[in-house]
Amino acid sequence: MKLPGRAWIAIHRVQNRWHDLLAVLSGYCNDRPQKTGVPREGGGYRNWRCALKRRHDGMHRTGNYVWEADGKVTYLPAPHGSGKEAHQPWRRDMTPTMRQARNRRHWDEEQSRLVGAGLQEEGLL
Repeated sequence: MKLPGRAWIAIHRVQNRWHDLLAVLSGYCNDRPQKTGVPREGGGYRNWRCALKRRHDGMHRTGNYVWEADGKVTYLPAPHGSGKEAHQPWRRDMTPTMRQARNRRHWDEEQSRLVGAGLQEEGLL
């Protein structure tokens, strides 16, 4: 059975929220580098979550990537055997949250207005 796109997105959003709840209840930090969903704000992927325990010192980490509160991601390999190479046991899907989707939609509309205004100034529209 083929699901409509909106149903597929809704199912994956619920799964992502469930996994986020499990991670928080298990004591993980669960911070993510992409908070807004707007291009060039933050970095990494939407499904990345901090794999360190809550109230950890220093930068957030998933695998070999780290980030500060601003979401700018840097590659920084974890020392071998440090236990920081691990990811959370729950996999997230790349489906954006409703807030990320709304922010991206507003950003797209703003960019379209700016491009249209620029074309009108040049007399091309």
